[in-house]
Amino acid sequence: MIPVGNPAVGNDFIDREKEISLILSTLEKDSVLLIAPRRFGKTSIMRKLEKELLDADEICVFLEVEDVNSPHRFISEIVMALIENEKIERRTRLIPAFKNGFQWFKDNIEEIGISVFKAKLRTNIKNDLKENWIDKTALIFDIINEADSKICFIVDEFPIAIEKMEPKDAEDFLHWFRKLRQVSPNLRFIVGGSVSMDRVVRNVGGVSVINDFKRVRVDGFQKQTALDLIEKIFQEEGWTYVPSYGEKILGCIGEAYIPYFIAIMLSAIKEEYILRDGEINDELIEKTYNFRILGNEGKYYFEHYSQRLRIFYGDMEEKAAIAILKNVCNVDCYPVDMAFGIFKRETAIDDYEQFMDLIADLSNDFYLEHDPENGLKFYSKMLQDWWRIYHGDVQ
Repeated sequence: MIPVGNPAVGNDFIDREKEISLILSTLEKDSVLLIAPRRFGKTSIMRKLEKELLDADEICVFLEVEDVNSPHRFISEIVMALIENEKIERRTRLIPAFKNGFQWFKDNIEEIGISVFKAKLRTNIKNDLKENWIDKTALIFDIINEADSKICFIVDEFPIAIEKMEPKDAEDFLHWFRKLRQVSPNLRFIVGGSVSMDRVVRNVGGVSVINDFKRVRVDGFQKQTALDLIEKIFQEEGWTYVPSYGEKILGCIGEAYIPYFIAIMLSAIKEEYILRDGEINDELIEKTYNFRILGNEGKYYFEHYSQRLRIFYGDMEEKAAIAILKNVCNVDCYPVDMAFGIFKRETAIDDYEQFMDLIADLSNDFYLEHDPENGLKFYSKMLQDWWRIYHGDVQ
């Protein structure tokens, strides 16, 4: 059974060859912004890229920065990741350069392999960078840029880290980070997160601070890939598979064929199969979807979609977004001008550009799709069905 919610690694990692190939080729010249919401397989792709780069004997550093809330904390995480990387120590002179250049490294060099002293070193670096972090960081990256090897940093949950910073710190950091990418020919960054990067940077530096990234969007599986995956799981579980079962499951999920939604559907079918001690057929699949996925038992699978509006959107944005989604979930396509009317009513703002920024955010966060000819529709049928049941009372 494919994992529900956790990154897929090893044999659990399915498809994504096109995205992996595109990103690896892009890294020859550019850094990459990976666009995907929570549980679309973004972290799985990042871990696969890390493995591919390491297997190719490249220097690759993975950072998860969801708990980072300041520029100096971000820099300290980078430095610690470099220090702990065996290839860095073996193939570059970064460690001796750090030893000669920084007191915080000299004080801890003999104990660097011991976890308690790694924590001490991380704290010392962070504290040293609190004051004048831009100037002090310049020396660190002067040393890193002298390395004769290309270094790739894979940074997960980057937008959340930016959003947690104080606005002035975030703006200074984003401008510094863009300049770093411009003056560092041997450094590449793959950054991604589960919230819209454009929305996060719009008020702290503007989208121009990230416009040098090559954007790679992670969508759902192609239909045949999804069908092949379902058949594979049936075989692994020892269930009888006929093509109509795969079609029925995908008919419930709808396009896009999101890996997480496929996983929760198959997991729920397994639970229903075990509890009812029956056989898998079209009736069981339909019942599983209507009662186990869309019923109270499955509510927690999707609740984060409504929670993240409250957490990551401003008060007026959240209010307008919820009102728009309430209406869009009840129809196949919803006119944009009517959605603009909802936006004006909920925010008292008659600004079409600001409204379209919100629509772009809802699109980047994979709630909606904007078809210029037909209007707005939900990105996912399964999410639309759930939203209509729990949040779909039209105003």
